[in-house]
Amino acid sequence: MPKLVTSDQFVAGIVAVLALKERRRFLLTDTELDRRFQSAFESLVEAEERFDLRPNFSFYVDPYHGDSVTLRDTLTAAKEKELIAYNNPTLRTFDVKLDETRAQRYLDRSPLPREFLESVVDAHFA
Repeated sequence: MPKLVTSDQFVAGIVAVLALKERRRFLLTDTELDRRFQSAFESLVEAEERFDLRPNFSFYVDPYHGDSVTLRDTLTAAKEKELIAYNNPTLRTFDVKLDETRAQRYLDRSPLPREFLESVVDAHFA
């Protein structure tokens, strides 16, 4: 049976890798973050069979509004868990708040292989 992956686990894994790579600040225009996470999600869907995973969410960008409600809810949860910080109300910048120890702990508990998360970060958050 495939392991379920939640949006919280996916985002926490990406943020953890970003923290370990010392990528701490993102300056984004409009819905760039949504598009990056949609592309990252598509990489996850492509890897389902290879890693015996099944996401129970999607990060597809709404064509009318240009954002993903699921992503915005997940980022709000990440903020509440102090994984990230928003620097303004329009989400144009965010900071990764995880230190190395916490980032490693998230990766150790993640159902997603670290190598996969690193490849997603390199491909979509470089």
